[in-house]
Amino acid sequence: MKIISEIQRPDPQVIKKLGAISPSDFGHSINFQLISARKIKPLFLIEGNFAGPAVTVRIPPNDGLLVNKALDFVQPGDVVVVDMNEEERFACWGEITTKLAMEKGAIAAIINGPVTDTKMIIDLQFKVFSYAVSPLTTKVYSLGGDVNVPVSISGCIINPGDIIVGSNDGLLVVPKKEAIAYLEIGKNEQEADEKRRQDLEQIGAENYLRRFDPLWDKMEKKSTSIKEKI
Repeated sequence: MKIISEIQRPDPQVIKKLGAISPSDFGHSINFQLISARKIKPLFLIEGNFAGPAVTVRIPPNDGLLVNKALDFVQPGDVVVVDMNEEERFACWGEITTKLAMEKGAIAAIINGPVTDTKMIIDLQFKVFSYAVSPLTTKVYSLGGDVNVPVSISGCIINPGDIIVGSNDGLLVVPKKEAIAYLEIGKNEQEADEKRRQDLEQIGAENYLRRFDPLWDKMEKKSTSIKEKI
């Protein structure tokens, strides 16, 4: 068992700026650090985006004791990240953990396993992403676990203090040491997306689609060349 109480959090202004950019904008430019909503799903429709540093915890499948310990270290604006290795039966998060997290100032929780008490969580409007939903809950067996260590969610490594950017489409994990670089990527893609939106409105769908003709022509020529060689 490894418990780290103090973590390094990025500049709050950088976190705020990242939170103004959707993970979907980043998805135009990067291939990694994104977690789709196929496995880790929001419990309810999330309006807008959010961003906050990760407080991480890794627990055995049926023992949720360390989740409560991790909540000890949460500060306002944090995102609680629980790695259960895609457990499907035992829910480690419910109404009480949600209320505790809210009291500590957490803004969201990412659970790589099941949650329960979904109606209450939805009523509280606390942002929760989870792998599954289950009525069977974890117990307090004191089997161990780790707090504020690197964890893996849907194949993406999350270190304590990394910035989680979330929306209804999914999640982006920004390494804390690369936050400024990611912010620049996000800003550029946000501006490019706005430009595409304006172009479509000004020139219409037919003219907009004609932009892709050179690419189709190139692909068609390449395809013909391959067929001739065969």
